[in-house]
Amino acid sequence: MPFLSANSYLGIIKEVTSGTLPTTGTPSWIPVSTPQITPQQMFLRDEAFRGSPTTVYDQVQGVRHDEFEFKSYLFADTFPVLAQSILGGADTVTGSTAYTHTIKVLNSASTGSQPPTYSILDFDGANYFTTTASQADSLALTFGAEAAAEATIKYLANPYTSYTSAPTVFASQSLSSEHLIPAWDTTVSIGGTTYTNVTTGDLTINRKTQAIYTLGTQAPYDLFAGPIEVTGKFTFVVATNADVFTTGSSAYGLTRSPQAVVITLTDPNDASGGTQHSVALTMTTAQFHSVKRTRGKEFTEIEVEFTANANATDAATGYSPIKVVTINGQSAAY
Repeated sequence: MPFLSANSYLGIIKEVTSGTLPTTGTPSWIPVSTPQITPQQMFLRDEAFRGSPTTVYDQVQGVRHDEFEFKSYLFADTFPVLAQSILGGADTVTGSTAYTHTIKVLNSASTGSQPPTYSILDFDGANYFTTTASQADSLALTFGAEAAAEATIKYLANPYTSYTSAPTVFASQSLSSEHLIPAWDTTVSIGGTTYTNVTTGDLTINRKTQAIYTLGTQAPYDLFAGPIEVTGKFTFVVATNADVFTTGSSAYGLTRSPQAVVITLTDPNDASGGTQHSVALTMTTAQFHSVKRTRGKEFTEIEVEFTANANATDAATGYSPIKVVTINGQSAAY
C-alpha cells in the first residue's frame, strides 16, 4: 500500500548540545513543501588492476553527511527560526502584545561565530527521520507580486536516524494558525525612497557551510558555517526616462553608490494589538550592479542585482551585511 506524501510534516528544535537530539523543549512546526533529505554517502572505488579488462572491483563506504532542504511560505511566527539558524545572533525582543524580534549576525571569536545547530524531524508519510547538528548553509527568499512569498533553506547535518514513530521531543505537533504572507504586500525602500514599480525580487543569504572530516569516524567532525554573503535582485517596471539605476551620472547600477535597502513583507491577515505581523530585511549599504534593461514583454523592465556590504549599523558587534526584524504575537525569544 503506498503512503501519502500529503501526510508529511516537519519539526525543528534548537540543540542544547550540538549533535545531540533534545529530549525536552518545544519544537517549531513549519508548514513546508518539497522537503528533501539527501544522504551524501561517498563510496570509495577499488580500481586496482587484477588482470581483467574491467575497472571497478569493489565499492567501500567512505565518509558521510546528509543534506536537508525544504521550501516554506513566509509565516511571521516561524520565519525567525530560519533567520536565526542562518545568522546565528540572539533574538532581541521588544514590545507588548505585538512583539518585535531583531536578529543579527553572531560575531563571537570565542565560538568561531558559529550559528546554533538544530535537530530536524522529517516525516514523509511513511517513516520519521531526524538529523542532528543541522547547520544552515543558505536561505533564499523570493517574492513576486502575483505569488506568495517563499523561503528555501538548506542545512548540512549528521547522517540521519530513521524511526517508525516520532522521538519524544517531536511526539506532539502544535501547528499555528498564522497565515502566509502574499508577496504583493511587500514594500521595497531604496535610499529612503519607497518604490512601487517592483514586480519581483529575491534575496539569498549564503554561509557556504561545509563538512569537516577527521580520522576515526564516518560522520563529520564538524559542520562549519563560513562567513556570510548577501545578494539579491529586483525587477522594475520602467516608469520614467530618468530611472536611478541606468540613467544619469550617478546611476546606482553603474557607479559606486551604496544604498540602504529595506524589504518589508507584511501579513495582511494577522495582527497583534492592531499591528500587522511582518518580516523586514535591512541592508544599510547595498551596492547595485549587473543592471540591464529588458524588452521581453510589452513594456520595458529593468533587472538589477545587488550585494549587501558589511556595515556596523546592521551588526550587534563588528560588521554585518543584514539584519532581520520580525513582528508577531510571540513574546518569547527564538
